[in-house]
Amino acid sequence: MLPLAREIDTPAARAAIDAFAAAGGDASHEGARALVGVLGEHAPALLPLALGDPTLPGDVLRIGLARRARVAALIRQFGAATQGMEDGPELRRAMRRLRHRHIVRIALQEILRLADIDSTSAEMAALAAAACDSALEAAKRTVEKRFGVPVGEGGAPIGLTCLGMGKLGGWELNLGSDVDLCFFYETDDGEVPGDAISVHEHHARTTARCVAAISDVTEDGFCFRVDLRLRPEGTRGPLVNSLASAERYYESWGRTWERAALLRARPIAGDRALGRRLLDALRPFVFRRTVDPGIAREMAQMLERSRRELAVDEARDVKLGRGGIREAEFFVQTLQLVWGGRNPQLQVPGTIQALTRLEAAGLVREREARALAAAWARLRRIEHRIHAWSGYQTHQLPPEGAERARFARSLGYDDDHALERVMREDRARIAELFDSLMPEGTSGRRERTAREEQLEALCDRIASGADVDTVAELVAPLLPVGDPHEAAEHLCRLARRADAPLGPVMRETDPELGPRLLEEVSSVADPMASLRHLAEFFARLRGLSHERRLFEDPLLLRRLVALFGTSVTLSSGLIGHPEELDLLLAPGVVDAREVDALHAEVDALIARDDEVDAEAVVAAMRRAKRGATLRAGLALAAGELALDDCMRVLTLTAERQIRAAVALATRESIARFGPPAIGANGERASLVVVAMGKLGARELGFGGDLDLIFLYDEDGDTEGARSIGHAELFSRIAQRTVRVLSQPDGEGPGYATDTRLRPSGAQGTLVVSLASFDRYHHENAAPWERQALLRARPIAGEPALCEAVRARIAAITVGGEPPPPPEALAEMRARIQTELAGESRDRYHPKLGFGGLVDVEFLAQWLQMEQRLRTEPEAVPTTPGLVAALASAGRISRADADALIEGFAFLRAIEQTLKLLDETREPVLRPGSRTAEQLARRLGIRERDGHDPARVLTSSYQRTVEEIRAVFERVIAPVPAPSPWSAEASA
Repeated sequence: MLPLAREIDTPAARAAIDAFAAAGGDASHEGARALVGVLGEHAPALLPLALGDPTLPGDVLRIGLARRARVAALIRQFGAATQGMEDGPELRRAMRRLRHRHIVRIALQEILRLADIDSTSAEMAALAAAACDSALEAAKRTVEKRFGVPVGEGGAPIGLTCLGMGKLGGWELNLGSDVDLCFFYETDDGEVPGDAISVHEHHARTTARCVAAISDVTEDGFCFRVDLRLRPEGTRGPLVNSLASAERYYESWGRTWERAALLRARPIAGDRALGRRLLDALRPFVFRRTVDPGIAREMAQMLERSRRELAVDEARDVKLGRGGIREAEFFVQTLQLVWGGRNPQLQVPGTIQALTRLEAAGLVREREARALAAAWARLRRIEHRIHAWSGYQTHQLPPEGAERARFARSLGYDDDHALERVMREDRARIAELFDSLMPEGTSGRRERTAREEQLEALCDRIASGADVDTVAELVAPLLPVGDPHEAAEHLCRLARRADAPLGPVMRETDPELGPRLLEEVSSVADPMASLRHLAEFFARLRGLSHERRLFEDPLLLRRLVALFGTSVTLSSGLIGHPEELDLLLAPGVVDAREVDALHAEVDALIARDDEVDAEAVVAAMRRAKRGATLRAGLALAAGELALDDCMRVLTLTAERQIRAAVALATRESIARFGPPAIGANGERASLVVVAMGKLGARELGFGGDLDLIFLYDEDGDTEGARSIGHAELFSRIAQRTVRVLSQPDGEGPGYATDTRLRPSGAQGTLVVSLASFDRYHHENAAPWERQALLRARPIAGEPALCEAVRARIAAITVGGEPPPPPEALAEMRARIQTELAGESRDRYHPKLGFGGLVDVEFLAQWLQMEQRLRTEPEAVPTTPGLVAALASAGRISRADADALIEGFAFLRAIEQTLKLLDETREPVLRPGSRTAEQLARRLGIRERDGHDPARVLTSSYQRTVEEIRAVFERVIAPVPAPSPWSAEASA
């Protein structure tokens, strides 16, 4: 087993091993001995599971302690173990055996530091969801066998859904948590065959059986204790409610605590689509548009009631005690309830996920978020160990003395005093933040006031013209910067003008601005970069009317400071064009209408009756591109725009730019050579621009290239005095289009374009006729060229011709020859990895490297060709959308699809965040580097159990790409290229 386990030789470990042998276990097996010894020393409450079933240690070792189990995989395992079973002893025994093995595995992962608290609590939530799913399916089989299936007025079955609430819903379930469940069914308007019972009674019987299957204590123990008190009307209400009755209840009687409960709800079993429908309907109840600061007081009163009712020993209780886990969670949930109606990005169930978005929205400072996340994680780990140590129904530390000292050492602390010292610090931070929500809250105010006094003194010295050395001495203890002298230089630049942010006029007229600005700077990911960019920005901003508004609005100032401390690329764009501050101040989220509005000047210049000024058009295009990119990046950095939506905005922007470039090039060429001839169809010949790659799939990222091909419909000659052939005309238009898109301009960079995906690649003509295109792909194209066309999408040209091009492409891709052999695809993937990715132990490529984005793209595209899976004419699917469609078609399992979709999203977030940080650098992950630390913080990854964020990121990356590559090889074929961290790669 593991070295830590082998070293355990304590009285508790030896006693556990002796008890295991006495129970009939194989104590001679080294791994089993080590596992049982670890349980005896660190998790005595779990030891009875191994003593009651001596085969359990061997099964856990075979499953693998380092293995992570996703909810889909666990559902599959429970489904296989309970396949076809009705409710009864056989079902309950199978569920409990499987649950016991996984809960021991999960607990050992945390004890042995193989996983952090986020991973283990998420796996616990997945385990509970899988158990609920199997229990509900068995309960349905039992009740339906006796009474039949309840059906609605249209004859369709009436769905039943189970919502996971609380920690289960938030993917934060403890080792000893009850599971909070609520059950709902679709409608009472229906019948059960034979009318022996009502629809409601049918679902009530099913619910009761499901709950009993999970929670009843048998000779094998139980799966999970179930708490149903969060349902409408609590213990006085029915076990299960129809959607209509639930909506009426919450609308009429719903209270704040029920809003907080629903905030973390998610469907975990049964008809999940029905559960999502209900949650969507209840969203206005949970997240109200009106801001009500009184929610904070109500949440605090709820916590006080819980403490009184449970007679909490606040010094020992890590959950309900002062500064405990519940205060941390209530702090986050309160802000979600207050602001979630106005900011949909805050409508997420997980504590850390919500905290990250609160920080991005400017509602929590980065320093506060980091401190709260770290303190919460440490207390959660202590809580988990309490459950494994003392039993499931307590959140209290062991009594003072020898037992608490042993407990502390189990967690890696030198003694109980070291543990208590860390807990005091963590609880003080949490209590301070929780109190900050209350108007009368005073905890921590003296500390903040002292800091504010120091900041005020610093601002006074800066405004009075103190030299850099003096300012640097004051900066050192206040701002987290590596070089106080450099920071002081930037601060002094911010005071060079009397009306600058730190100048004497602003110090007198707005004395709070300086300290507020410096407090915000101290909270961002890179304070030095933020100061440098602020100094450069305000040096250029002088005289603009928006400066005053920026100073007066704390959220806008916070947004600006956060941007300057996050992205070199976006910061440079805003500093180079400070007039774009309008984009920072603009309300709402960027969308297609705003992209159109930004291009209004371009359209007007091209549509002029007199001669078009090409230089003016290109300059306007660059301004529009810069504005849309900056606006999308700002929204993404602030957490107001999801990455998928951001990519769609960048794609829309590129399409608008391409259409403008084609329009300009067409107008110029026709002015010289005349229009193309009218063809047999009565229409003039025309050009179509086809988007390929990321642009075609609507997945264009920051700094993305434009993959384009150009097609025209008919040969002929133009009708002008200087007549030329259509091929030459459209070639000139295409060449001019590419130049317009890519040529440098003082207003900003254009796009890098790539036309090598055309027939015959770089050796072929830039523009080909539709007939030649069709002939080439049916007679001469390589398999990879057909694969590339799967993401082809006409984006500019006459609608009728665009439709014809779509039809030809569909016939070639999913209507033509079968795909190449899977081994050939795997070989191509290996060549890309080894020849282009340039990976090593300290350099990972999220796109081209081992298990990267290309794995998912190639797999999905190959299967699309194999299955001849057609899509709607306008709906070239994104890669995740295509994977989901393949799963729906039954070609890949749901578990594999989940792994691919989640992995693709994770890798794409890494790739695009790297480009956002600095678009000029290749987006590669270098473990242990400063960029990796910045990337981890930007992705919301915090320190966990002593592991720094960059290390957690690296571990997550390796695990993700290994899962993706495993799916690729399982579905396609083995890829002869190892991971850069494998022994094979090092040989």
